[in-house]
Amino acid sequence: MRPADRADYRAKNLAAGNPGSAFSIQPGDRILDSVYPSSKYSALARRHGESHRQEKTGSEDVDPRGHVKKTTNEIQALITLLGDDDTKVRDIAREHLLQIGQDAATYLRQAANADVDGKTRIEARHVLAKIRQEDVINSFYQLGLLDDEQIDLEHAVFLLARVGYPDLEVAPFQKELDELARSVRPRLADARHTQPGRALVEAINHTLFVEEGFHGNVDEYYDPDNSYLNRVIERRTGIPVSLSVVYLLIARRLQAPIYGVNLPVHFICQYRAADETFFIDPFHQGRVITRAECLKLLHGSGIKFEENMLQPVPARKIIARMVRNLVLIHAQQEESAQAALLDRILKMLRVQE
Repeated sequence: MRPADRADYRAKNLAAGNPGSAFSIQPGDRILDSVYPSSKYSALARRHGESHRQEKTGSEDVDPRGHVKKTTNEIQALITLLGDDDTKVRDIAREHLLQIGQDAATYLRQAANADVDGKTRIEARHVLAKIRQEDVINSFYQLGLLDDEQIDLEHAVFLLARVGYPDLEVAPFQKELDELARSVRPRLADARHTQPGRALVEAINHTLFVEEGFHGNVDEYYDPDNSYLNRVIERRTGIPVSLSVVYLLIARRLQAPIYGVNLPVHFICQYRAADETFFIDPFHQGRVITRAECLKLLHGSGIKFEENMLQPVPARKIIARMVRNLVLIHAQQEESAQAALLDRILKMLRVQE
């Protein structure tokens, strides 16, 4: 069979959902040696084709998210076809891997970093990025279905960080937040203060802004990294809402009554206890601000004050504000695809204004 005919045959078998036949039917095809090495090729190929035909009796297995389930051999076969010379074969292999979803991610990651031909490596990276993106979108969809009290702020902000950093490992950043909170505790133990809320805020402020160097990013305010929490923690800088999130996550670890306040133009925090209430501005080194100063800020921006502007807000509204900021930033930078993706996520959050 001529090479062109073999490529067309593989494409037809892939389109029919039969990646095993795309490999095993044609002994001597250059791809087969990489999938079924050694002299045992013929038996393995036949066995794979037979097992696949048995699997195909009836409908394909599909997981709860609609992803098609495939065997390891089938996934690896499809990944090898990503490097095929025939565009039709590559396109169909890519589509099948996307349908498989997360089950293919481990093997795609191996191919993306392996010493294989450049075409396969590049295609594997592209497919892996798309699968990860769809996984994040699905996670946001599920998150949006939750009630406000069910949404975990920490989970949501690191999920958002995966939009910008698909390979993100969250655990090291959570561990760093644990360490930051642990650094605050000795200062609390030493504090002698008639106002425990002020003592708490002074301790957090000293750790975050004096010892660790967190600060507002005045010079590059519209950098997207200001909204991805992994980068905020790494670079020790961010915008009002992202620095407030760091503050809130430290406070949560200390079991402190500090909440987010979705003040227009400038997100802040609030210490809210029965005998002590005040506002905190993490963007300006955790400065304590009064209600009058908040009203002045609104007046200076031409915004009419409403009482709910100074009330604590749920995690849904905090993450929505971060997403909305990113939509505007990417739109301004003419990055339409990323802006559209984030706008899609924003709609999934189902925020009621």
